[in-house]
Amino acid sequence: MAKGHTLMAEYPVHVTNLDKVLWPEAGVTKAEYIQYMITMAPVMLPHYRERLLTVIRFPNGIHEKSFYQKNIPDGAPEWIETHPVWSDDSKRDIEYILANNTATLVWLANQAAMELHPSYSLIGDLDRPTNIAFDLDPTVKGVDAEGFRKACRVALHLKAALDDLGLPSYPKTSGATGLQVFVPLAQGYTFDDTRVVSKFIAEFMVQQAPEICTVERLKKDRGDKVYFDYLQHHKGKTLSGPYTPRAVASAAVSAPLRWEEIEAGVLPGQFTIRTMQKRIEDLGDLFAPMTGPGADIGEILHFIKHHPLK
Repeated sequence: MAKGHTLMAEYPVHVTNLDKVLWPEAGVTKAEYIQYMITMAPVMLPHYRERLLTVIRFPNGIHEKSFYQKNIPDGAPEWIETHPVWSDDSKRDIEYILANNTATLVWLANQAAMELHPSYSLIGDLDRPTNIAFDLDPTVKGVDAEGFRKACRVALHLKAALDDLGLPSYPKTSGATGLQVFVPLAQGYTFDDTRVVSKFIAEFMVQQAPEICTVERLKKDRGDKVYFDYLQHHKGKTLSGPYTPRAVASAAVSAPLRWEEIEAGVLPGQFTIRTMQKRIEDLGDLFAPMTGPGADIGEILHFIKHHPLK
């Protein structure tokens, strides 16, 4: 790409400063990030389309100033689709960007929006999520990856519990240090419903693996255990979306995994902007089931309400 250029997707997108290095250690430039978005768009868009998008922008790369952005910025192209949501804090509508096409993903990359966080629900019914998400966050972080290995152990306990409940589960790296497990959800359930299930499972996990798992919210009280965050799944909150890059030195992305990989000792740094295209060619979209029919949790809700953990 030239220094400034217009790329044609569904709409023309003007891109600039293409030689700017966004991930210095990996040497990944804005041009390479834009190309990643173009290549990955067919896989990414089903997981982002019609969802409110929160992004973290790093205009001068991952080590410089960053900021969250929900409202579409001034000067954005008119063709970018948005959805208004009233903010009690701001006393105004926030015009959330909808990543509904390749052109929008390219525009976001040109804006150095390097972390994408889609909502759990679709804009057609923001009170009813399409999934249940569990965020496994290692308290101990570092290059030895011991914290991530513990998160994998907790995830395998979680899979066994979800299997027993008849719930399908799909893991992915956060792209940073953690691991996330998603359950596709049938239509009609509220965030209050999913909170009942996720809280029950979180408390069960602590009973099953108390030596490595905790629901303690205060970091100082977690020791070296993995924080089983069921509170993150709530209206208005988000997790990193599938295939989004993260602001880490390796240019890692949030990568859907096979459970066999977790058992084998996978590490998040294996999955980067430069390796995901080959992975998709080999394995396809491991998160594709998340866009299909979801699990009905009616019987599980009934059981939990009548059989609380002791």
